[in-house]
Amino acid sequence: MFYSQELLEQVRSSNDIVDVISRYIPLKQKGSSYFGLCPFHNEDTPSFSVSRDKQLYYCFGCGAAGNVISFIMQIEGCDFVEAVKKLADMANITLPEAEYTPEVAQEEQTRKNIYEMHKAAGRFYYASLHSPEGEQARNYIEKRQIKENIQKKFGLGYSPKGRDELYKHLKEKGFNDADILKSGLVLENKSGKGFHDRFYDRLMFPIIDLQGRIIGFGGRIMDKGEPKYLNSPETPVFSKKHNLFGLNFAKASKKKEIIICEGYMDMISIYQAGFHNVAASLGTAFNIEHAKLLKKFVSDIILVFDSDKAGETAALRAIPILTSAGLRVKVLQVPDGKDPDEYIKHNGSEAFARLLVNAESYMDFQIKCAKKKYNIENTEQKVLFTQEAAALLAELDSPVERDVYVKKIAEDTGISSDAVEDEVLKISGKNQQNFMKQAQQKRIRQYSQKDAGESVKSSKGLQQAQRNLIYIAMNNREVYEKIKDIVPVKGLEATELKLFKKIKVKDEKSLETILTVTSSVEAYNYKVKQYSINKNNEVTMNIKNVKVQLGKKTNLDKKLKDFNDMYKNVIKYKGTLNMKHASEDGSYTLKKSEEKKK
Repeated sequence: MFYSQELLEQVRSSNDIVDVISRYIPLKQKGSSYFGLCPFHNEDTPSFSVSRDKQLYYCFGCGAAGNVISFIMQIEGCDFVEAVKKLADMANITLPEAEYTPEVAQEEQTRKNIYEMHKAAGRFYYASLHSPEGEQARNYIEKRQIKENIQKKFGLGYSPKGRDELYKHLKEKGFNDADILKSGLVLENKSGKGFHDRFYDRLMFPIIDLQGRIIGFGGRIMDKGEPKYLNSPETPVFSKKHNLFGLNFAKASKKKEIIICEGYMDMISIYQAGFHNVAASLGTAFNIEHAKLLKKFVSDIILVFDSDKAGETAALRAIPILTSAGLRVKVLQVPDGKDPDEYIKHNGSEAFARLLVNAESYMDFQIKCAKKKYNIENTEQKVLFTQEAAALLAELDSPVERDVYVKKIAEDTGISSDAVEDEVLKISGKNQQNFMKQAQQKRIRQYSQKDAGESVKSSKGLQQAQRNLIYIAMNNREVYEKIKDIVPVKGLEATELKLFKKIKVKDEKSLETILTVTSSVEAYNYKVKQYSINKNNEVTMNIKNVKVQLGKKTNLDKKLKDFNDMYKNVIKYKGTLNMKHASEDGSYTLKKSEEKKK
């Protein structure tokens, strides 16, 4: 969707950033700025600063920054267009209808149709559940003790035994076969003639995104058969790796931690017990996209997986993914091999709350699981266990944590603390060497003295400060993990540079321009290698082998929309795309590196 720069400015200016952010967190004025607890990471001391004069926010703790649009994108978990629409609604501004190329318009219409189809399917399944044909599913729900209000809240339904009931319903609603197939709700018959429903004779669980739209379904079979649970496939509106079941409700709870469980029924049962900060994976292994998604809303995770071997394995796989995203992780194993749903039914919500409070740290859990594999009464097995435990401890950055666990392992094995610590340090040294090598390969070029001279015109003192920061980052994994994904910016004339603090620059307009550009680019999934800004406040972004000259921030959103439309074709080449100004016919110039002219 393209919105003119004038309209975007109207939306921004009509939504005072202090007023908007105050809807989400309490702010207190200190001098010319406002401060509060950052909504993007867990903290006890307010480090989240909002400037009414500059209409910008910045967190000195986690580095979150931007304008009112980027704030809505981050807090609501939506894209740029959605954020603009939300702000326009807040300011009672009517936005124009979308203006798309025929191809993009068709894609957008297909997406809208798929959303509408899922809404229609959800209503169809709900009605089927409460029809005579849905008796078996209703009995199952009653057996699982799911209350009527919870059934309605989650929109539980039933897919009839007829193989094409939903398909016929969607056709009656006026949807065409091509879009119905793209929705993933139906499949083409093997004969190539006709269609059949993907889900039939199953209890249905609607999967809802953060904007409250049904984007897919999970279905549990009612009779014997495989698979026991079936999920929607990847579609234009649904991706398993970017969604979690119930996250829309967990987000609304405003809690600082989220409980992650494995299945639909466990999630619903935990929610019904009063723990509304719960979500579940969608029949797929945890991945970094899930972790990044959770990091937007909370800082703490409690894994509540089944106590069997499969649940234990799933937790062990999830832990490094979640911790790598900067999340604090605890693990709860339900006693007596019960799953959370079963435990709550037999022991009640208060007993489950006590389990949550006493959930063990992820490191305790990992060490416990490692210990199960060995007979530490056997000398050889004791050594193997100690080496595996030491490898786990080598990943800890905190010396205090290391010391605590070193002593614990020493007590368990009878091996001296010094010997255990030496083993940890040996492994840590090897890891550090590998880490340093990778860090040098990935980052040293970007922070070389040559680049520093080009990017920052500064005093010798500032250059020395830069070198010190580089040294710290290269030798400290915790610091490196925080900065490794930051896109470098060339051309800002800094006057002061401090680690994890907002840089001070000579030209505030240049910083504002960069922040505007980067927050706008976040609406798209481009992997930008570098931004550059010149003395005329013109911005260039490097994507793959293409330098995209955006020019000034005038008509920025149109430029980014245009670039998105031609992205797949442009990145095939190496060269420079001039988007400072469009030609009379609305086109832009791509100068390939092997060409001397256009």
